[in-house]
Amino acid sequence: MKKLTSLLSTGVLLAATQAVFAAPVATVNGTVIDQSVLDQAVSQVVGANGGRVQDTPALREDLRQRLINRELVLQAAIKAGLDKDPAFIQRMDEVRKDLLQQVFFDAAAKNRPVSEEAVKAEYDRYSAQFKGVNEVSVRQIVLPTEDAANKTIAALKKGGKFDQLAKTQSIDENSKARGGDMGWGNLAAMEAPLAEALKAIPKGQISAKPLQSSLGWHVFKVEDIRAATPAPFEAVKARIAQELQEKAVRDAVLELRQKATIQ
Repeated sequence: MKKLTSLLSTGVLLAATQAVFAAPVATVNGTVIDQSVLDQAVSQVVGANGGRVQDTPALREDLRQRLINRELVLQAAIKAGLDKDPAFIQRMDEVRKDLLQQVFFDAAAKNRPVSEEAVKAEYDRYSAQFKGVNEVSVRQIVLPTEDAANKTIAALKKGGKFDQLAKTQSIDENSKARGGDMGWGNLAAMEAPLAEALKAIPKGQISAKPLQSSLGWHVFKVEDIRAATPAPFEAVKARIAQELQEKAVRDAVLELRQKATIQ
């Protein structure tokens, strides 16, 4: 009998505990806001902030108050008949279409998973672009006219400091503050005219003649040259997988277009 009483007491305690956890976080004019709704809101906030925001009682109370406010606004909007407004109905239809489109994209991604082999093969194609290719560290001065560019080249040949002339003469706002520094660039990834111009400049030297582009007339200095190397597989694996997954979704849409009658 004592054992049965103990079990019953335990059962009552468990039931009471479950009831507490299942209790709504608020009731607004008779409408219940479940604990699960608050839990989901907390999860979204914490997840969206990459762990910078913690699940705390203060956060939960703030979100609880926001959920209460939302419910009050929803009730007022329905009472005023705003849910019957034609503009609202049209917007809801657009939201529905967007959600359905996203659900289709999610399903397409799930049905066309990207394999590790596909990611490795794409990495191999990427890394092949670096074989026998150089990277160059470059500074530039961009001038408005060819005559101005030639005068700058002459000034550099007479001992002018490239970085100083870049700061005072270049019309390229993106690089002039850095003394014309453009960083490292892969010659194979550049447009042909630019790549050819830079290939012709020895390390530590400047352009023999300016190169024209849509920005103006460029005078270059090649600071350094090194063999191009691909990023390590582990560093780019996630990005490659994401790009392949996005391509798989685009392919699914392309198949729909190919099968459709579009006039």
